[in-house]
Amino acid sequence: MADRRPAARMQLVEVEDAPTAADRSRPADNPPPLDDVSVVVEPPPTGARVLRRWWPVAAVVVLGVVAAGVVVSARDRAFVARIAGVPGLVRPLGAAPGPLWETRGSTLPGTVLAADGALVVLAEGEQAWTVASHDPLDGALRWSIDLAPVSRSGFEATAAVCPPLRGDAGDLVVCLVRHPPVLYSDDASIQEPPRVSVVPLSAQDGERLGEWDVRGSLVAFDRIADDLVVGTLDAEGRMIVQRRDARTGDVVWSVVTPVVMNDPAISVAATMRVLPGLIVLDGGATIVLDVDDGSTLLTGPRFGGLQVAALGDGFATWAPVGGGKVHDAGGTALFDVQGLPAQLSADDGSASGEIIVDEGSQVSAVDSTTGEPLWRTASQLDPRLLVAQRMVVSGADRYGVLDVTDGSLLWDVDTGGVLTWDPVSDGTLVLGPGTSPDGRPQLWGLGLEDGVRYWSVPLPEGVRSVDAVGGYLVVRTENDLIVYG
Repeated sequence: MADRRPAARMQLVEVEDAPTAADRSRPADNPPPLDDVSVVVEPPPTGARVLRRWWPVAAVVVLGVVAAGVVVSARDRAFVARIAGVPGLVRPLGAAPGPLWETRGSTLPGTVLAADGALVVLAEGEQAWTVASHDPLDGALRWSIDLAPVSRSGFEATAAVCPPLRGDAGDLVVCLVRHPPVLYSDDASIQEPPRVSVVPLSAQDGERLGEWDVRGSLVAFDRIADDLVVGTLDAEGRMIVQRRDARTGDVVWSVVTPVVMNDPAISVAATMRVLPGLIVLDGGATIVLDVDDGSTLLTGPRFGGLQVAALGDGFATWAPVGGGKVHDAGGTALFDVQGLPAQLSADDGSASGEIIVDEGSQVSAVDSTTGEPLWRTASQLDPRLLVAQRMVVSGADRYGVLDVTDGSLLWDVDTGGVLTWDPVSDGTLVLGPGTSPDGRPQLWGLGLEDGVRYWSVPLPEGVRSVDAVGGYLVVRTENDLIVYG
């Protein structure tokens, strides 16, 4: 792949399929020197003779330049559209970003999501939990509603959450509100579990589309498309897992675990995780369910320490005894692996023939069909995201990029301090944490190919996370949400 750094000297340039960083922004930190640029001016020929001789050539050149510009523009648009369509990546930046707008927000999960092309923010106000939809470019308010009142004296804390999808949630926002019992009441009411209301909202105007309740002792919940997966416990500690229509509460399917999943007497706590295509239950046993119909794909032994990772059309498992295995969509084991496949925040599919495996002190790749080893690289850095056959890795105080075709380390950088958030990417740059010479937090834009720093911009103190939400760069502190672009 061609070097994406802006040219320091005048040189011939080949047009690539994807725009380079030099196309979009010249690095503010390293302006190109002018010393080596020389221009030779010769006395022009005179008379109409030269004009008659050269005007056809000039016309052809102009047409060629126009045609090349059209092709490049089309490729630029295609590149932007491709990157914008990958959940977890930032839309390609045209220059060093700056703060566009900000609002009150939280670092808690389920407090910001993309829906209907907007950024939807859940925030706790003095009087109510509010849900507001903002234009992602200027923060203009599209709509805002009061979801539920905040806690009143004599009650436990009210809580709310609006679970996101990996990409844009479309025309539906789904929020859950926990209505706690009264603190000072009779014994019977205190033993009752809190009531949880599910409130579906129109992402276009914030209209309430209904409301329904989740009953029982709630273990976990998550959103899948326009449905909600809910895990609760029965009186014996078995888990009831249901996929329900988020608008109406209608049950799509329901499963009760055959074993007790929650038993405080022996310190066994039930958990539920929703992964792409899977639902993983843990507690008295590890049970993997198919997200489409609730069928059981795999059951691991009690206290077996089985770990599960989503993997394309199938999944992978790893346990202290038995090691790692790759399974097809039906749960059949296909081949062994040395670790658990990396769970990435973004994956553009550019290494579809490989499975990237995180082995702890090493990162490796195996053939996704046969399991044959392809390469192995010693690295203490963890895989974070994949774009254009480049794996962004980070850990401790460093981050960098691996070439997934052979596992070679292209570059890495020492930030001088422990990373407080993981780097993201816009398809050409790695957008990672850094510090200024005086120790203040910065956002660094480093070339995906070579690690050259194209720009650095200041960040507010106390940054807790920097994420790609709906393709937009969202910076969050303890109490504020700031969109950069």
